[in-house]
Amino acid sequence: MSKFEQGGDAKAISQIASERYGGFAAMFEKHGWAERGSDMMRKVQTRVKEHYGSVAAFVDQHDKADQ
Repeated sequence: MSKFEQGGDAKAISQIASERYGGFAAMFEKHGWAERGSDMMRKVQTRVKEHYGSVAAFVDQHDKADQ
């Protein structure tokens, strides 16, 4: 279960993509995720969950990297 309110997962991912990677394209490239263009928006939460286990874990890992 997510620790975010409705829409919060997408907002958290978007914020990290923007602040840490310079956008979704760079985040997908950095992680080796194949999707590009509009396909990124359809797959971003799936890819984050596959790679990190959950959106909360994705946020936590990036928060820890900032410390």
